[in-house]
Amino acid sequence: MKFLRILILFFIFQFALNIHAQVYLPNAKTCDENSIGLGIGQDFGGIGIGVLHYGGNKNMGIFGGIGYTPAGIGFNGGLKLRLIPSNRTATVNPFILGMYGYTTAISVTNYTQYNKTFYGSTLGGGFDLKLRKSSRGFWTLALLFPIDNSKANEYIQYLKVDQGITFSTEQSSLRCSIGYRYLLN
Repeated sequence: MKFLRILILFFIFQFALNIHAQVYLPNAKTCDENSIGLGIGQDFGGIGIGVLHYGGNKNMGIFGGIGYTPAGIGFNGGLKLRLIPSNRTATVNPFILGMYGYTTAISVTNYTQYNKTFYGSTLGGGFDLKLRKSSRGFWTLALLFPIDNSKANEYIQYLKVDQGITFSTEQSSLRCSIGYRYLLN
């Protein structure tokens, strides 16, 4: 139920940004400045908020995210690298990223003493997408690959074998991330 409320708030926020985006902006901003966003994925700390700062460098920025995971609070931070074409108002900008933070959150219903969050490094890639060149907001989509999930896998096996806990979902080595970012300046 909590997840549904957060998802509804995310879409209300996104709708409000789109209404604001209808205002004509004579000097269209590119995706390479300070931004804040809401999203789902490791780079947003789970279901959370993320900030991204490029400063004077159009191709390399730092980011951080904090959010809700089924096992508590998750956080991530890292470096985002992208290739910005000479046409600085491009609507699609591919990127790669590396980060450190939460990789796996294990939540056991009715046995919260077994809830645990695992941290480590993650690599990934994706693209930023502006639907209109004059918009101050953009979508960001990524595929993420945690580098070492062996401790999380060992813990899952311990819970299955020693504690008799069954899991409704299996852990995947491929993760997705989606969010909506708004340019601050």
